[in-house]
Amino acid sequence: MKHKKKGRKIYTYQARNRRVFSDYHPVRSAIGTAVTLVLIGVIGFVGYNVVGPIVTRLHQEELNPTATAEPYFTETPPLETASETAETVATTSASATTATTFLTTETAETTTTDPFPVRFAEDVDVAYLVAEDALQSLDSVEEAAKKCRENGYRSMILPLKLSSGKLQYASSVDKALACGASNESQLTLREIVNAAKRYNVTCVGQISTLEDHTFPNYFMEGSYVFQDGTTRWLDNNPDEGGQPWLNPFDAASADYLAGIAAEIQKSGFTQIICTGTIFPNFYHSDADLLGNHIEDPARRKEALVSVLNRISDVAPTAGLYADLFAVSQGNEEAFQPADLRMASVYMEIDPGEFTESFTVADQRFDPGTLAFREKLEMLAEAARIASGAHEVIPIIQAAGMSEADIDNAVAILSENGFKKICLHK
Repeated sequence: MKHKKKGRKIYTYQARNRRVFSDYHPVRSAIGTAVTLVLIGVIGFVGYNVVGPIVTRLHQEELNPTATAEPYFTETPPLETASETAETVATTSASATTATTFLTTETAETTTTDPFPVRFAEDVDVAYLVAEDALQSLDSVEEAAKKCRENGYRSMILPLKLSSGKLQYASSVDKALACGASNESQLTLREIVNAAKRYNVTCVGQISTLEDHTFPNYFMEGSYVFQDGTTRWLDNNPDEGGQPWLNPFDAASADYLAGIAAEIQKSGFTQIICTGTIFPNFYHSDADLLGNHIEDPARRKEALVSVLNRISDVAPTAGLYADLFAVSQGNEEAFQPADLRMASVYMEIDPGEFTESFTVADQRFDPGTLAFREKLEMLAEAARIASGAHEVIPIIQAAGMSEADIDNAVAILSENGFKKICLHK
């Protein structure tokens, strides 16, 4: 009987490795033991560092329920319930209210509450014209208001629009921004008014109307334009500083000025004085370039009055500035009381200019050699007669006058029924 030959038994490296992990292999037993020891160590470490503090905290609470354990998890805030959220909002609101109250109190503390220095009659409001640079900053506005108060002036006149056409405040009128008359870096009207209020001083605005060289330098509308419609007129040779002017015959001029007056009125200014409502000096030859209407007296007066009435429609407290001496000479074209809708006329009175007799509204006045009191009373009466139904607010030209002379002039005018008086010095 033949035996079947058996093949040679072969052992591979792979087979040997597999056998290492058999249940009874000695290497496997050693690895298992090491893993078990590691797991025991980890469990012990976690138990000591996590469970231990918890047990300690519970033990503290058991011994002393009011004791506050040291906060271990300060970086993770607990979730708020609906009631807790409401309490938080209420607390926040209360804090905000407290902060607002504090700010208000702080403002009240910086506001002067002392009575005005006794200088003029209590029922007389004397407004003082301050320098142009008073509007450069809040500090300069407050300083001007402080000086007005210290000198007994209840109001200060602020030059808001200069004869150059530049505005001295941050305007919201689009065309004022477009032409460069104003910019956002300037003080707002509200800031100016509030700064003056800290000294209980009210603000009167003064604006130059048609004497404006900024708006018509940017826009063709509102400027004097040659009849060909393409050339802007200037008051002199450009090389000699020639400037454009606002044109009262163009409705765009009145609209622009009305927009400025409206924002001033809405910002808390009690009065607006309109100056510079005049024509430039034309040459006769300019009529050939611009049209004959610039030489027609009736049309010129009508154009000027239309601008002022447009302003008055949106700013009822606005009034016309006029010079009594110019009125007596027939040189105030815009002064047309019968057609003017403005309620007030700010009439400048300079007694030194009147040395001879004059006529207004068909009445003759002769200052002659009158003393100061009698002369000022006569001029004030002439201003009233010339202005008709319009309220006259005298402007005293106080250049060269002493403080005693100013006090005397104000007293004379107030005794004659004028309760609003302006002072240019």
